[in-house]
Formats: sequence, structure tokens, C-alpha cells
Amino acid sequence: MSVTPNPSVITQITSAARHPRGMVKIGGNIIPAWIEFEVDNNAFRDADTFHITLALSGLVAPYDANWISNQTSMQIEVLAGLVDDPTSWSVTDLDSLIVGNVDDVEFDPVARTMTLSGRDLTSLLIDAKTAEKWINQTASAIATTLAVRHGLTPVIPQSTAGFAGGYYKVDHAIPTQAQTEWDLLCWLAQQVGFICYVDGRNLYFGPPPDPSHAPKFPIAWADADAQNTFRSNTTSIKFGRTLTVGKTITVTVRSWNQAQGKGFSVSYPNANGGKIKPGSATSPAQPYSYIIPNLTKDQAQKRAAAIYNEMIRNEMRLSIDMPATNDLDVMTRIPVTGTNTVWDQTYFPESIQRRMNFEEGYRMSITAKNHSDEVELVEP
Repeated sequence: MSVTPNPSVITQITSAARHPRGMVKIGGNIIPAWIEFEVDNNAFRDADTFHITLALSGLVAPYDANWISNQTSMQIEVLAGLVDDPTSWSVTDLDSLIVGNVDDVEFDPVARTMTLSGRDLTSLLIDAKTAEKWINQTASAIATTLAVRHGLTPVIPQSTAGFAGGYYKVDHAIPTQAQTEWDLLCWLAQQVGFICYVDGRNLYFGPPPDPSHAPKFPIAWADADAQNTFRSNTTSIKFGRTLTVGKTITVTVRSWNQAQGKGFSVSYPNANGGKIKPGSATSPAQPYSYIIPNLTKDQAQKRAAAIYNEMIRNEMRLSIDMPATNDLDVMTRIPVTGTNTVWDQTYFPESIQRRMNFEEGYRMSITAKNHSDEVELVEP
């Protein structure tokens, strides 16, 4: 289900002179040969990615095509922004979109291009495995150790209490096989109610931001006027709704607690589910079941509520294409108005893809999601 306006009859509500400029660095050195780049900033769990196309004719010594082809590791930085004076600007006028390592190099002698693709510095933790037990360290101390290990700056607003060994007892058996350091950090963050992500050369491990205080990036839509012209501050906009999630869903968590010697199951929502829509004989609740070992009943109830919250956030979807700006990130709220439908509500980005080239200029595509106003999040 979607609403897809005809781009030929859309006019942007706001317009202004735009002077986009970009810059690509390899190992801290400016490489002027780029002809296109694309940076995809994702929600917290995933690594951000980049794709950069370089013209062979612009690659000169010492950083020419032969030099690139011989590298076994390369760190890049992509910067972009809108400048006031297109004839006089510098790197200080741009924002850093991504710092990352190259994973793949493609050479096209026919098109006379090289393409560099890779991930942000989350990849350092994703590609590193550890079998360390960390039993007598706190989650925040572990995050600090792993950040420093990879040359990242730990950003930890508050220290955590309790040792990691305690989390293993209530949620997992102590691991006997290596896991990635990123999986370990994400799991520890979940245990203490934190989030973790890499921003540039910083590793953030701390409380999630308060959504009510997040900056807003409004999207406006105006229906056809007398000239049958729609207006928007986007180039294209589409909406979707997952009807399965829009109906009532029930999350059941089953657990066997080894210390207590018994098993049990809990479900959410229950009779006290608040404003959540009830099921009916014609529209029964859609069940989802999970088996998670060694939880207490209270922990299982909280886990079921947390899983429920995450699932209903996928009900309402938004896709946008528009001129790019650096004024939003994945923590920005996107309120939509003007469609006069249930899609007039607030959305949270899960992907912001920015791209720059000499044909389109500076563009971005946004995908975002949220639950409808007919359901509500609950405290896990």
C-alpha cells in the first residue's frame, strides 16, 4: 500500500541557491579524482557504508591507479556540504559524512574508473573476534577497552554497575566460542539499557537519546491546487503500512531457568495491554514466539515487551528522495503533515543515503519507520 505522486506535477515548497561541494580523502590525503560518492548512514546496529567512483584521468602520482591497486588497506573520509561561495571554500566548510576502511576495489579500464567500497570504523569491531570472558569487568569498562584497542575514542556518558559475569548468569551461558567484538558490545548494551554506535573515530556506549528532545526535520505535503500541482519539500515521497503488524500481535517468550529448575512462558500484550488494539474472532492476534534461556519471569516479561516495541516500529514506513542536507541523522525525528491520512505522523530514520555527482548534484534518500497512533510503546 503506497501513495506515489507523479514527480512531473510536484513543485518544492522551498527553494534556494545551492552550492554543494564534496571531498574525498585517502589516508588523510585529498584525492581530487572523485566523480561520484554515496554514503549510507544506518541505524545503530549496522555499519555505515560508502561507495566512491574515481576517474583514472584524475589519479596522479603518488596516489595514482597503480598505487591504489597495490594497497592492502586504505582508510577514507568523505566530506560534503553546501557552501556560501562556490569559488572560495575549504574543508572547514564541509561536514564529515563517514570515516571508514575500504573493503573492495573495482577497476574498470573501459569506463576508466576505479570504485572503492567499504564500511565505517564499526567494521574494526565486526571483523574482530574474541573469546575473552570479561567476567570481572563492567560493561562500560569493556567498551572502553575495545574502543582503545582499535584506536577509537570511547564516549561513555555514564559508567555501568555490575560485572559482565552477572549478565551471563541471567541471560546466556558463558560463551565457549569466539564472537565478534561488535556482537559482544551490542549484547552488553542491551543488558544495561544502552545503545552503542561508531561516529567517525568515536565509539559511543551510553543511554539512548530522549526522543522527545531529538531535533525535527519536517516534511510537508500540499494537495493539488487550481493548476493541479502538488507541492512538497521533497522530490518524491512514498508511504507504506504493514497490515500484519497493524493488527494485534502477541509476543511470547519461553524460558527454562536453570538456577530455579523450572520453565515458564509469558506473553505481551496481556489483559493490561493499555491502548493496544484487541484481537477478535475475525481478526485474531498474530503470535510470535521466542525461546530465551535462563531468564526470570520478570526478565522474560520485559524482554517480550521490548521485542513487541521493536516489531510495531515497522508498521508505518516512509521513503523520501530530495535535495541533500546535513541537518539530520538517524536520531532525528521526521514529522509528516499534509496528506490528511494516518501517514501524517512522526517517523524515525533507519537509513539516510547521501550521494553527490556532477549530474544530480547533492541528493539524499531517506527510509524511516514508526508504529501507528493506534498502538503505543510500553516500558519494557
